[in-house]
Amino acid sequence: MVSRRSLRKKLAYTFLAGALITTALFFLTIAGILTDYFSRQSVDRQQLVQEQATLAVRGNLVIFKDRLQQLRSGALNLLSRTGTFGDRFDRLARSRDERESAAKHLQAIQFESRLSFITIVDKNGKVVLRSTNPTAVGDDTFMRSYVNSSGPLSSIANLVQAALSGKTISSFEVFAPEIMALENVIENGKAVTSWKDYTAIPTFQVSREDNWNRVMGPVETRVLTLTLAQPILNSRGDIVGAAIAGKVINKDIPIVQDFRNVSQDHASVFLGQVRITSTLKQTQGEHKGESMIGGIYPDATRTSIGLYVERLGRYDGEPLMGVFDPIKNHEGTAVGAIYIGRPLSALNEITKAQDEIQAAVQRRTIFSIIALVVCTMLLALVMATVFSKRMIRHIDKLRKGAETISDGNLDHRLDIQSGDEIEVLAQQFNSMAAKLQESHQNMEKKVEERTRELKESQETMVQQEKMVGIGQLAAGIAHEMNTPLGTIIGYAQMLREDLAAQPSANGNLNDVDEIIEQAGRCRDLVKNLLNFSRRSTTEKSEADLNAIVRKILSLVEHDFDLKRVRVQATLDPELPKVKVNENEIAQVVLNLANNAVDSMPDGGNLILSTFYEEETDRIRIEVRDTGFGIAESDRTRVFEPFFTTKEVGKGTGLGLSICYKIIENHMGSMEFDSVTGRGTTFRVYIPVNAEVRVG
Repeated sequence: MVSRRSLRKKLAYTFLAGALITTALFFLTIAGILTDYFSRQSVDRQQLVQEQATLAVRGNLVIFKDRLQQLRSGALNLLSRTGTFGDRFDRLARSRDERESAAKHLQAIQFESRLSFITIVDKNGKVVLRSTNPTAVGDDTFMRSYVNSSGPLSSIANLVQAALSGKTISSFEVFAPEIMALENVIENGKAVTSWKDYTAIPTFQVSREDNWNRVMGPVETRVLTLTLAQPILNSRGDIVGAAIAGKVINKDIPIVQDFRNVSQDHASVFLGQVRITSTLKQTQGEHKGESMIGGIYPDATRTSIGLYVERLGRYDGEPLMGVFDPIKNHEGTAVGAIYIGRPLSALNEITKAQDEIQAAVQRRTIFSIIALVVCTMLLALVMATVFSKRMIRHIDKLRKGAETISDGNLDHRLDIQSGDEIEVLAQQFNSMAAKLQESHQNMEKKVEERTRELKESQETMVQQEKMVGIGQLAAGIAHEMNTPLGTIIGYAQMLREDLAAQPSANGNLNDVDEIIEQAGRCRDLVKNLLNFSRRSTTEKSEADLNAIVRKILSLVEHDFDLKRVRVQATLDPELPKVKVNENEIAQVVLNLANNAVDSMPDGGNLILSTFYEEETDRIRIEVRDTGFGIAESDRTRVFEPFFTTKEVGKGTGLGLSICYKIIENHMGSMEFDSVTGRGTTFRVYIPVNAEVRVG
C-alpha cells in the first residue's frame, strides 16, 4: 500500500514537473520567436523603405536620362534634308556675306533647340560654317585625333564619317578642348567669349582628414556634349556634307535644377570621375554653399566601364539612396555617368511610427503568454491527480500477471481495456507469454537444427582437410614424376631425330610422336599438380578487372566463334581497381570460360559480367553459360582435385581446384548454381580493400 501511494506521488510530481518544464520552454521559445519575428519585421520594413526609395530613384533615373537625351531639332533636320542648305555649299565657301547670313539662320535654330553650337562640314570633313564663329572655316578640326591627359576622348571623325554615310546619330560625346576653342558663346545674338571659359572645370577632392577643405587637382578641359550628327542633302538627294550640333553639359546647372524642382531628387552628371554639373552643394568647410561641380567621386569609376551601381550614402547628415548609370558614346564606350539621389528622411518617419505600434503589440503578446502559462499549470495539477490513480490500477494488474508467469503458468493472459499505452503493454505481455510457450514447445526442434548446422560445418572442415592432404600428396607425386618425364621426352625427341634421317621409318615416326605427345600431357598434368599444391609467391598490384576480362575475351573470341559460342560481356563501368595478381585472375577467368564452352558442344551463349557490390565492398565476376549444367550428384565434388565430368583425355580435374585456391589466396570466395539442361553460373567474389595474402 505504501509503495502504491509512493508511485502515485512520483507520477503526479513527474507530470507536474514535465508540464512546468514544457510550459517554461514553450514560453521561452515563443518569446524568442516573437522577438525574432518583430526584429525581422523591423529589418524588413527598413529594407522595404530602401527598396521603395530605390524603385522611385530608378524611375526618376529613367525620366532624367530620357529628358537629357532629348536632342532633336526639327528645323535643323528640315534644313539639312530639303536641300535648301545643301544647294548653298558652293556659295558658302566663296562668299563671307553668304556665311554670315547662313550663320544667323543657324543661330536661330540653335536658340530654338537650346543647342550650344552647330557646325557644318563638307564631304572631306572640313568646316564650311560655324554658327557661333562664321569666320573660322576651312579647317579639319573634327577629323583630327586628339590626346588629353584628363582622360579618353570620343572619335569625332568616326561620328562625322557616319553622318556622311547617311546616318543620323544622337549620342553623348567627349570633345577635345581644341575643337571647342574655335567655337564662341553666343549671348543675345553676339559672340562674347570662347567655350574654354565656360567648359573648363577645376577639379578637387574633399578630404575628411583635412576638415572638409578642398584638395585641388588638375583642370578638366574635356567637354561632355550631347551631340547630333546628320547628313546634309542637296535638292537632288546627294549627300554634300554633314551637320554636327551639340548641347554642352559642362556647368549646365539649369538642366539638373529643372529636374530637381520637379522630382525633389538630387541629380548630377559625371565626365569620367569628375562631376561636371550637379544640384548638390558643399555643406561644410570654407566653401559651404558652393556647387560640387569639379568634385572627383570614386563611385563613378565603375560606371566608367559600363556598370550600373546602387549605393547608400549621406548628404548634409541625411541618408541618401543613390544610383549611378553609365552614359555611352556612339561607339558604345562608357564616357561618364548620371547620378540620382533621394533623401530617406520622410520614409524614416513612417518606419518609426510602425516600430512604436510593433512594440505595443509585442507587450500585449507577452502578457497573454504569461496568463496562458498560469492556466496551464492549474489544469496540469488536476490532470496529474486523475491520471496517476488510473495508471496505478493498471500497473498493479501487470504486476500480478508477471508473478503468475514467473510461477510457470504460461497459459495466463491479461484483460486490460484502457484504450492507451497500458492496453498496448498488456497486449505485448500476452504476446510475450504466447511466444514463451511456443519457444518452450519448439526447443527440441531448434536443438536438432543447430546439431545439423554443426554437422555441416564439420563436413566442410573435413573437406578442407582433404584438400590440404591431396595438395601435399600431389606435390610429392609431381616432384617424383617430373624427372623421369623429362628424360622420356628428351630420349624420345632424340630417337625421332635419328628415325627422321631414315627414309623408311615414317611409320615409326608416328609412334614416337605419339610418345612425345602423351609424355607432354603427363608433364602438363604434373605442372598443374605443382600449381595446385604450391602457394603463390607472386606479388599483387592495382589492376582493372574489366581490362583482364577484355584481354581474355580477345584471346579466345576467334576460337569460341568456331565453336558457335556467342560471347556477351556486361562490364560495370564504375568498377574500382583492386590489388590482385593479374596472371592468376586471368587464369581463373580463362578456366571458367573454357569450362563453360566445353559444356556447350553444340554452341550456345556465354555471358561474362562484372559488378561492384557497394554494401559488401567487393567485386563479383559472373560466368554464365547455356550448357547442359552440372548433375545434382556431382555438385558437392566440383572443387575437388582430379574430379572431372569431361571425357577421358580432355580434362585433368585440376582447373576448378586451382581457381578455388587462387581466389582463396585473394581473400575471396567462389560459388555456383546450375540447372540441369539449362546452364551453369559461376560467381567469383574478390574484396576491394582486403589485406590479400602474398605467399
